[in-house]
Amino acid sequence: MDTPGRSFVIPVLHLDQEKKYNIFSLLDDLRVIPGEIICIFNSEAVCQALAAHGRIDKYIHNSVNIGVSRSWNAGINMSESEVVFILNADLHVQKEAVEQLEHHLLHLPDAVLVGPEGTINDYANLEILQYFKKGNFDQPFRTHDISGFFFALHRPRFLEHKLLFDVRYSPCFMEEWDMGMQVLNAGLACYVVPVHGYEHEWGISGTVENVPINYMGRIVHRHDILEDNRRKFLEKWFPHAG
Repeated sequence: MDTPGRSFVIPVLHLDQEKKYNIFSLLDDLRVIPGEIICIFNSEAVCQALAAHGRIDKYIHNSVNIGVSRSWNAGINMSESEVVFILNADLHVQKEAVEQLEHHLLHLPDAVLVGPEGTINDYANLEILQYFKKGNFDQPFRTHDISGFFFALHRPRFLEHKLLFDVRYSPCFMEEWDMGMQVLNAGLACYVVPVHGYEHEWGISGTVENVPINYMGRIVHRHDILEDNRRKFLEKWFPHAG
């Protein structure tokens, strides 16, 4: 039985039809890019609107918002492909960007995650030392993490080394840094690579407002989540610091 060579995993919480880029525009982008699409529907409204969409190959319908880490894990587990792309639902992407990420993933030494944006971190002090973003670098660099809105994952290496996005950081924040630490400990590598064929506007990660988030059927707030997850990260990886 043939298996797809490439999968796109897309968690979807909101339809965001009033925005320039949303799940509908992303599915239009992907009509000309080969690969199976696996959607994680984290609300009833999203499932009703998209379940019959002709470009979606597989989906999971959750009765509540299960958060970033659980959604990524679920999509990866649904995939049988060698290369898995994780995409934000509000991403705009071109075929060349997908092909470039895939090429680098399969040819860079020990690569398990590659993306167009990422950071070098002072983990123990929770500080970003260098941020790589579109236009400010022109060759691949090893980094400590990869930004989660658009990245490619080498599924055989990921599974072989028992990597898993830690659901204790749900619904959001610090899961990227935690995965970076897992990758380093496994002797593998994250890389940022120079890719230009995409557009993305930061949502909750970029705001400073203490916005409410409906998670697992209850309301939690951005600032509380971030503070709590920063504490969890330090307790997990630097238990004797300070």
